[in-house]
Amino acid sequence: MTKLLLTPQGSPQVVDDEVESLAASTPGPAVVFSTTSATGESRRGADAEEPRPHDSASALTNRPIAYRESGRDWHELGYEAADHWEGLSPELRDRLIADRTAQLSRAEFSVTTGGASASMITSNWTYSGSPRVYRIAGELRELAEVLAEISD
Repeated sequence: MTKLLLTPQGSPQVVDDEVESLAASTPGPAVVFSTTSATGESRRGADAEEPRPHDSASALTNRPIAYRESGRDWHELGYEAADHWEGLSPELRDRLIADRTAQLSRAEFSVTTGGASASMITSNWTYSGSPRVYRIAGELRELAEVLAEISD
């Protein structure tokens, strides 16, 4: 598995260290992505060379595994937040990074959560109103906050 470190200082860097060892050298904001899927296979297939994005936008399509806010410790994402991040379309991902209070319709929420019931609320989503509108919360929102800081 290849890990990519995304910081405000430039293009994603390939890192071989464990997330914990990055703490001393990367003050934050920073995000570590894995270029493999949840099943451990490369996004291009098990025998293909793993992709190494040269820009932040393409790095965002990978699975996030940890983030670090400025002046804080590393936080490893739970599988649910990472799964939901991977389920976001590029347009929705950009929208949520630009505005962490952006609303999602019931249909967008269902697509993003892999067809889950729109009544399923996790620690990464909140809803209000009628008809329901959804917003990111918890780890997913914190990840978007860190990515917004990186992209500034």
